[in-house]
Amino acid sequence: MRKSQRHLLKLILSAMMAALCMVLDRLTPMTANMKLGLAFVPIILVAVVCGPIHATAAWAIADLIGSLVFAKGAPIPGITVVYALMGLVYGLCLYRGKLCWWKMLLPAAVNQFVLALFGTTLFLSIAFYGIQNYWSVWVSRLLQCLILFALNLLFIPVLHRLGVSLRRRMD
Repeated sequence: MRKSQRHLLKLILSAMMAALCMVLDRLTPMTANMKLGLAFVPIILVAVVCGPIHATAAWAIADLIGSLVFAKGAPIPGITVVYALMGLVYGLCLYRGKLCWWKMLLPAAVNQFVLALFGTTLFLSIAFYGIQNYWSVWVSRLLQCLILFALNLLFIPVLHRLGVSLRRRMD
């Protein structure tokens, strides 16, 4: 397959997965501080097949368009940046090479316990609750991050295997 065809396939896959991510993220039932969705699943697939740049762009675009189309409030740019960083972490850890235990554990831990728990919570507390309520929001989101961490560890090996086979077909 020519390089231009491969590039086009990566763009198409990234766009499709960004749309799926947007739908999975916005149609997930949620409480005030907790949302247990599977929006990370298409981004992991983009990260494995297309790499960190595509995964970063896919999650950022999915969040921006999703917040405009399914408006539950004004878009929060800080959360979009956090999602973009989460896509970057998945891409850097999962794009090339063989999957090992640290390549599963590192993106799941960084994304859930650093970026989601601290970053997203910070921007949510600033936007909706006031910065003085940061720790109360943090405590309520801890359970969400623990559950999503476990789900990441379940989905990463399956999606990595699927992504590697897709990438082989594209080459």
